[in-house]
This record gives sequence, C-alpha cells and structure tokens, in this order.
Amino acid sequence: MQPWAKRFEWPMIVGFFVVGSVFLFKMAYLPGYISLPVGALLLGLFHHFVQSCYGVRIPLFLLLLLWLSIALDWLGNILGLYNAKDLWIAYDSITHTAVPLLVTPVMVWLMDSGLKRFGYALPLPLVALFAVTTMFTLAGFYEVLELWDDKYMHPDPGWRIHGPYDTPNDLQCDLLGMVLGGLLAYLWMRRDATATQSALHAAY
Repeated sequence: MQPWAKRFEWPMIVGFFVVGSVFLFKMAYLPGYISLPVGALLLGLFHHFVQSCYGVRIPLFLLLLLWLSIALDWLGNILGLYNAKDLWIAYDSITHTAVPLLVTPVMVWLMDSGLKRFGYALPLPLVALFAVTTMFTLAGFYEVLELWDDKYMHPDPGWRIHGPYDTPNDLQCDLLGMVLGGLLAYLWMRRDATATQSALHAAY
C-alpha cells in the first residue's frame, strides 16, 4: 500500500460510499452527458484507489459491466422506456434485473480478491453467497433512498414509488439478477481457476 493511500484509506472509503450514494440517488434525473462521464470518472477513481491501496487490479471488462448498468438507466430515460405502457415487461423491472446481473460478477470478484489479499481462502460458492447477500442489503438501502426521495423531496407521493408493490417488485427483480449474476461469476471464476491449476500442473 502506498503511504498516501494508507493515510487516507478510510476517508476515501467513506467518500466513495457517500459520493456513490448521492450519484445513485440523482442518476435518474441526470442527462446522459452527465451521468455517463461522471460514472466513468468514479469507476476510474475507484479502480485507481483499489490498485493503490490493496495492489488489486480490477479487470477492465468488469468496470465496463458497471458502466453498462449506468447506460441502461440512461437509455430508459432518453427513449422514454420507463413510461412505456406497451412493453410486455416494465422497463423498470428489466433494469432491476439486468443491473444486478451486470454488477454482481464485479462484487464476487472483488470479495474473492480482497479475502485472498488478506490471507483468507473461502470456497468460491461461499464467496458468491456473501456477495449476493451484501448486494441485496445495498439494494434494500437504495429502496430506502427512493422512499426518502419520494417522501421528502417531492410535493406529492408517487414520484419515485409507484404503487404498493413497487418496492417489493424491485427487490424481487434485484434478487433474481443477483442470483443469476452470482452464478455466472462462479462459473467464470471456477473456469479461470481450473485453467490456472492445469497450467501449473503442466509446468511441473
């Protein structure tokens, strides 16, 4: 760990959490020319922070998955898909499934790399389970943010929470995407681990 990173480690962690929460809170209202580059900037800073503090280099394609999750929200806004009535499945349900599907592999990889970095070796299925449960907790926190936004930031209710089943339906779709994303991450990381072990055996 670089000296400056060690000194400011926890302030930066708290800063990323606060800034990330504000960004997610405001993302639905931001135009694409703001949300997409700001999202890319935050991901780049996070990549640099993790590499500087912990010596862990996040694969760029995983960061691309995170950026695509921002792009999905932008597409829904610019094409008016969130308000479309003729879709067989509501676009909000699609994004609440697709975004966790894209994000969960990153979470599994980060958790697995972080545990190994600190000398802990857990079975990959258990790591994937921890990642999914952590993400589901964060999804619940996001729904709380939506509640606060709907209750305190608008003159009338119903701007962010559309009906009594909106929040549980969102969480249901979130959970589906997380489980699928966790499964895909497990299959991908297990294949990579098997390939690495085969290469080591071949070398010896």
